[in-house]
Amino acid sequence: MQMQQLKEKLKSITKTIVVPINELRKRLMTLEILLSILIGFTPAILIWLDGSIRISISNYAYSSKSEWFVFLMTLAASMFIYNGTAWKTKWYNIILGITLAGIVLTPHLQFETIHLIFAIIFFAGSVFVMIYFSSKKQRLFKIIAGVFLLVGIAGYYVFNWYSLFWAEWIGMLPICVHFIGESIGKID
Repeated sequence: MQMQQLKEKLKSITKTIVVPINELRKRLMTLEILLSILIGFTPAILIWLDGSIRISISNYAYSSKSEWFVFLMTLAASMFIYNGTAWKTKWYNIILGITLAGIVLTPHLQFETIHLIFAIIFFAGSVFVMIYFSSKKQRLFKIIAGVFLLVGIAGYYVFNWYSLFWAEWIGMLPICVHFIGESIGKID
């Protein structure tokens, strides 16, 4: 009889611990999704606040609403860093978050080279992470997303199709979609 009571007590304790943890995970997943969507719309928000499309997203650091650029990019960096620390298997997101913070801390007109290095590490690192840390089943999808990102960036640097602003925004989209997909458990 005592063994049955012990089992029931353990079930009760487990339920008391597991239910709040699962609820917290759902809330964090929702937060990650909302932040990913916000990051995807960051260029549009910056256009709306500034009233113009600048040469690059980083150029909003020189707008009259530069605090919004800093806020939105810091929010994005924090999301990556949080994700990397909360889910210990995603340590690489800490590095990507630090590179985003580096982009904010090194305005491109004063620190052109280091700013560019941070941007390259962020975009190339995102492509690498998407592909390298994917299952074989999803690898083709991740390669397509990575190619989309690289073609978006190449549209400015190689083909001169549009401004760096549009190249960066196009490059951000697969990253946001991937982050959302991971958060909802559809992408590994």
